[in-house]
Amino acid sequence: MNKSILSAAALLFLSGNSLAATENWEGFYTGANIGYGWGQNQDVGNSDAFKQNIDGMTGGIQAGHNWQLDNNIVLGVELGLSANGLTGDWKDRDNNQYSPYYGEDKINQSGSLNFKVGYAIDKFLPYVTAGVTVANTEHSLGCNKSLVSETTGCKTAEFNTSTSDIRAGANVGVGVMYKFNENLSGGIEYMYTNLGSSSVALSDPNYPEATERNMKTDYSTVTARLNYHF
Repeated sequence: MNKSILSAAALLFLSGNSLAATENWEGFYTGANIGYGWGQNQDVGNSDAFKQNIDGMTGGIQAGHNWQLDNNIVLGVELGLSANGLTGDWKDRDNNQYSPYYGEDKINQSGSLNFKVGYAIDKFLPYVTAGVTVANTEHSLGCNKSLVSETTGCKTAEFNTSTSDIRAGANVGVGVMYKFNENLSGGIEYMYTNLGSSSVALSDPNYPEATERNMKTDYSTVTARLNYHF
């Protein structure tokens, strides 16, 4: 009787351990993501310039490889490409009622290379990630007297100009993935990206000596992710 009880208990224990066995995250995967981003852009070379908010949708694809160690630590490397809609348009009259200046800042396409460290727990894989991001940004600047009731701006001419730039910076983030089955996983990831500052040319005929603008940009994203594991 006691042997039967012990045998049943042992079988139940082994069965429970089998059901709760840690998933295997080893191997290649590819997938897609969609989410929301927000951040700031500022012309730090101009003491009169304010930080301008940018936000919008983001989405893209990713591909990577994981290595799972015997202690369930998971190491990974991932490449990502994103099409971003992070945009912020501004009018300087919001800070100075007599300023006729306006503009727009955008983060368009971006690519990233990231390294990950996670720990597999049953079907979950929480992780931290860090790497580099290269992004295409776009900036515009204009002056229009009709935006304000009175002004000393646009003394020489009204204008509108724009430029684009390729920027590179660092990123860091955290996330968690869940294995639905052997081949499919989903999760959520938060990422902070700092593109640093970069010089761009925005010509203002009213101040021709101030063509060079030093743009500083950083932003965060939260994305829902879906991966297929090979």
